[in-house]
Amino acid sequence: MKKRLVLVITLAFCVGTLVWVKYSASAETNTPKENTITLFENTTLLSDNGNTLGILAPQTVTILKTSQRRVGHGEGYFVPIYQISTWVGKAWIMPFNAALGEQVPSHANLELFGVEPIYFDPGLTNPTWIQLAPQTVKVKSKWGDRYLIETQKGDRWISPRYESLYGVEEVDREVQLQSEIKLLRSPSGLETGAALSPQKVKVNAVWRDWYRTESWLGPVWFKLPDTDTTIEQSK
Repeated sequence: MKKRLVLVITLAFCVGTLVWVKYSASAETNTPKENTITLFENTTLLSDNGNTLGILAPQTVTILKTSQRRVGHGEGYFVPIYQISTWVGKAWIMPFNAALGEQVPSHANLELFGVEPIYFDPGLTNPTWIQLAPQTVKVKSKWGDRYLIETQKGDRWISPRYESLYGVEEVDREVQLQSEIKLLRSPSGLETGAALSPQKVKVNAVWRDWYRTESWLGPVWFKLPDTDTTIEQSK
């Protein structure tokens, strides 16, 4: 792929407060698990000292090394940075809109718990101005935390801002409860304040060891205690 490079003579690089520690070979730098990264927006090229060298247009580049840098106010927090080859030699990038590796085909379901916007592109730069209500959607490919999903308007991209569950299996079963079970809005632990007494419960989805059922509160999730014996019947 031909790289489109835009030279920058002077560029003020400032996102909040950036604390840049000069790169040196140390335990913090390692061989990347993914050897490529796709940049979806213009990305600043930085020297070992954090000085601006230029700008790289959106493209896929090969990662030579990975490290991390502290950003933000006060103690701040660490973000990953990547060393790549450029026309000025080796340089570092700290992309704010990028994805490692490549898209991976998928046939899994994704459970959405919040209202989420969908996009035409994996870079999430071209919005459809449509939002999806909480629901279960079918995923066609996965790219990090970005998913290509089926919609009534065709395939669209989504990167959930709220809790979501990848790999939900839709089922039609009955589960025998041996003891009282708390009902949660989601596996994250948001309780409803309600519970089910010992009984057979019809479930319509499974995620790991969590079960979803319809109730007077709407869709809710529960997890069986390790001591419970479960009898599941497929219909």
